[in-house]
Amino acid sequence: MERLLIIGCSGLLGSRLSSIAKDAFEVFGTYNSHEMEAKNTFKLDVTNREGTFKLIDKVKPDCVVDTHSLNNLDYCEAHIDESWRVNVDGSRNVAEACKNFGSKYVFLSTDDVFDGRKLRYTEKDKPHPLNYYAKTKLIVEYMLGALDMNYIVARTSVLYGVGGMNKINFAVWLINKLRNKEKVRIVNDQRNNPTLADNLAEFLLRLYQKDENGVFHITGKECLSRYDFAMEIARTFGLNKSLITPITTPELNQIAKRPESVNMSTEKAERVANMRTLTVKEGLQILKRELGGSA
Repeated sequence: MERLLIIGCSGLLGSRLSSIAKDAFEVFGTYNSHEMEAKNTFKLDVTNREGTFKLIDKVKPDCVVDTHSLNNLDYCEAHIDESWRVNVDGSRNVAEACKNFGSKYVFLSTDDVFDGRKLRYTEKDKPHPLNYYAKTKLIVEYMLGALDMNYIVARTSVLYGVGGMNKINFAVWLINKLRNKEKVRIVNDQRNNPTLADNLAEFLLRLYQKDENGVFHITGKECLSRYDFAMEIARTFGLNKSLITPITTPELNQIAKRPESVNMSTEKAERVANMRTLTVKEGLQILKRELGGSA
């Protein structure tokens, strides 16, 4: 049985990958600040180059999916040295260890590598990031190309789903707020493709199994504002939509610049993987089943 190592298995995508892959792979995982006692999990700080090489040599994975990241855009903008160390140096350590030991490297990037000035982006479009977080991701993308190694870059957007020990994702956060009858303010001028973590995980595994290489856009099928996404969540879960108030981005006084609208084409990934991405309604119905009676 092939070995899969998930860097950051305590997060949302890492936990979903671990669950979905367990029947087809011998799954190993790493955590850093969120301690786990599950079988085949190891504490790892990816900025520790020696420790990263030792772990990958020990596990000898066929594939490494690297989900680790400092991904709070405003935090990254205010802490550029730390962001570089974790997002760039840490990813380089994992990538070069994979090259050294012959493992496939799967790197998670972001739709924020684009500035939002085009109606729809394919993998052939030239990136132009507006914030430091996205710049760190793009630097790693370029680095992987220069390393001449076996890799997949998956650009994704607005992940939601069930699982993860770290920060709560937008959909589950909103469900909890509305169930507690709390009012929320949601921006109506930032548009992206909400992505169910399960769907992304399935695509990553399929692309690995087909021995694909290069950059892929893997998101949900529809591009909509965060406000419209919130309204669809409320409808799906039978919650009070009147608690949701639309606002504009300037009202949030965010440090990092956000593109107004990034709609990524997933045609390449769907064609190559012979799978399809999910609509928002489809993804939320799956989320509803997984949550059962509680968020």
